[in-house]
Amino acid sequence: MNKLTSKGFTLVELIIVMVLLGILAAVAVPRMSQSITAGEEAAEQKFLANLISAIEIQANDEFVRTSRKRYIVDPFDALEQRPQTDNEGKGWWTDSRNEFQECCDNRGNQYDASTITLRHRRNDGTEFSWNYNTRGPRYSDNNGQSYIKQGEYWINGPGFQGQNY
Repeated sequence: MNKLTSKGFTLVELIIVMVLLGILAAVAVPRMSQSITAGEEAAEQKFLANLISAIEIQANDEFVRTSRKRYIVDPFDALEQRPQTDNEGKGWWTDSRNEFQECCDNRGNQYDASTITLRHRRNDGTEFSWNYNTRGPRYSDNNGQSYIKQGEYWINGPGFQGQNY
């Protein structure tokens, strides 16, 4: 009597495995893509939070030296090392720099103002931008009392002021 021993898989078993792998891939790939996007958004927000800390430290140092809080025009100047782009253009950079005088504070004096665009290109090639704006110290008035209003800055873009990606 001869015994047949199977040393492989049947066609039906292979097809079932292929279908299961296809289902797993259909579920896993979008989730992985979402995880990568969420990770890049979190990395951008962390970079911007660190940038804001550096800007505030620089402005506070200026306040200690001059008794006036003034924010720098290019926020990357507050960093120990400027961010760079790679040879494919991925990374951080600034453009559209505009420094100007605004008119006027409550004494009729002009004061410094600026705007600059911060840009980031992600690994997938998508690009996002934020506007960084500054206003220098200026005289203001509160109930007839004149005082020096300290400089200020604000950032508009994804993740700031209620804007979404």
